[in-house]
Amino acid sequence: MKVRILFCSLFSLTLLIPFACDEEKLASVEGTWIGTKAEGEVLVFGVPSGFEEVDDKFSPVIEFKPGGIVTLTQNGFPNVGTWSQQGETLNTNVGFNTDFVQLSGMYTIQSLTENKLVLYYEKDGTYTDPDTGIRIEGTLKASLAFQKK
Repeated sequence: MKVRILFCSLFSLTLLIPFACDEEKLASVEGTWIGTKAEGEVLVFGVPSGFEEVDDKFSPVIEFKPGGIVTLTQNGFPNVGTWSQQGETLNTNVGFNTDFVQLSGMYTIQSLTENKLVLYYEKDGTYTDPDTGIRIEGTLKASLAFQKK
């Protein structure tokens, strides 16, 4: 009986060990990334307002350097600032300009692989619809996609 319990315990451990050691490691955000797409929408009281934009021309170049220095080049103009990362949170003091809004501050890393970076941004405020000029108060939700250079 003891041998049977020991055998079952060892068998169970051999099944669990690969999963216990399988810690998913995020790729590094350091390096040069080229913007490929920006999407955003404003929600009013949690309901879509009709203000949704997709910027397929979103193409800034951002370089996250070791030591917390970042260079963002957009429309040919470089902007140097700082960046830091804690887990899935990325903070930077340089801002991305899109067709609909300027974004800066804290982002959530939605996806990070060796070749792709997707940042998510959410902020409450007042925004102007670029098509109608109407000001909308609500929550901006934006997603910024990048490809490794």
